[in-house]
Amino acid sequence: MIGVAGIASSSAQNVYSVNVVGYINLTLTNTFNLIANQLENGNGNLVTNMFTGLPNQTVFYKFNGATYDSLTYITGTPVPTWSAGPNRLMTLAPGEGVFVKKPTTAPSISVTFVGEVLQGDLVNPVAVGFDMYSAMVPQEGGITTVHAYTASNQDTVYEWLGTGWSTARVWLGTAVPPRWNVEPILQVGEAVFINSRAQKNWTRTFTVN
Repeated sequence: MIGVAGIASSSAQNVYSVNVVGYINLTLTNTFNLIANQLENGNGNLVTNMFTGLPNQTVFYKFNGATYDSLTYITGTPVPTWSAGPNRLMTLAPGEGVFVKKPTTAPSISVTFVGEVLQGDLVNPVAVGFDMYSAMVPQEGGITTVHAYTASNQDTVYEWLGTGWSTARVWLGTAVPPRWNVEPILQVGEAVFINSRAQKNWTRTFTVN
C-alpha cells in the first residue's frame, strides 16, 4: 500500500518546488521476501535506520554481484542491535532491492517506509550481469511501458513469487517489433533480478501530478 502523507511547496520569483512525502506498507511472510524501498528517507536509507521491532534473527541479504552480503537483526538486551561488521552500512535506497528472511516461527509482520517520492529525471545505473533492482518510484506497472526500462537484446528479468522464481521474462530485441515475451509488471515495494546484457542507465522521468 502506498499513500501520500503530505505535500510541501515553496516558491520564489516564479520558481516552484514541490516535495511529496509518502508511505509504503509491506507484509513480510515466512518465506524470503524480495523487497524495495521507493522513498528517499533523507537519512542514508540504511537498513539499520529503516527497520525496528523485527523478530529476533531476521536476516537481510543484498547481492553484491557475486554473492550475498548479510545483516542480522538481534533482539538483545538492553536494546535490539544488529550483527557487527561492514554490512551494518547496508542500504535499501530507491532503485535497489534486498531479500528479507524472518524466522519461520514468527508471524507475518508489516513494515512501513516513509520518505520523499523522488521526482524529475531519475537514473538507476545497471551493470552487465545479474543484480537486484527496483523501480525508483512507488508505482505499479510494466517495467518498460510504465517504468521506462530500455532493455538490450536478451535482457532477462526474474520475479520472486514467494517460494520460487517466475519463468524468465526476456526482451526479444530482434523481434519485429522488439518486445518482452512477458513484460514484468512491477508492484509497489517489489524488487527483481535483472540479467543485463549491456551496461546502461535505467532512466525515468517522473512527476507527481
